Amino acid sequence: MFASSNYPPDQEAADRFVAEMRHGTLVACAVDGYPQVSILPFVKTNDIIELHCVQADPTFDAVQANLRVTFFVSDFLAWSPHSWVDENGAGRATLHFRAVGFECDVERVSTDPNDVAGALSRLLNSYEPGANYEPVKMGDFYGARLRRLATMRLRVVRTHVKFKTGPAGTAETKRRVASRLRERAQPGDTRAAEIIESYLR
Repeated sequence: MFASSNYPPDQEAADRFVAEMRHGTLVACAVDGYPQVSILPFVKTNDIIELHCVQADPTFDAVQANLRVTFFVSDFLAWSPHSWVDENGAGRATLHFRAVGFECDVERVSTDPNDVAGALSRLLNSYEPGANYEPVKMGDFYGARLRRLATMRLRVVRTHVKFKTGPAGTAETKRRVASRLRERAQPGDTRAAEIIESYLR
């Protein structure tokens, strides 16, 4: 992502955002071929990101071939036309989003069903704390599925943060765009306005 001075990174806000999100995009590059991507749930603890995927996923093949990956956590909010900021300046049309990119080294990859069960248990504990379900372990209930999956641990090496919550400019410009989003009321616009306003408080 381009590091624009109009949107200086806020690490605390980025940490809160990532903690709230329930998916990210794993990007892995095979030695010969095109980058592969998969949308995956995750658990992040300090500088470790834990994932699981299907072993047959081409992205998993790419991970095994190249242990340097990017995990991208993003939230598209809305787009706004240029006229909401400047009637004549077409360059003021823009997207609004929150995004954090983690450049990572893959520390561990495993297809051991017991390792996968452990990763899934930690994922469920994070996403569904206190829920009732059959404990995830090898056996008749989960065994066939666990044998199809893999798990991996990524260590974060570098982080890139870009929160384009409102157009570049003053707080008043951002409030005006949030107001216009509410008026337009396309799917997601109200939520986008609320998030843009929340970063002005």
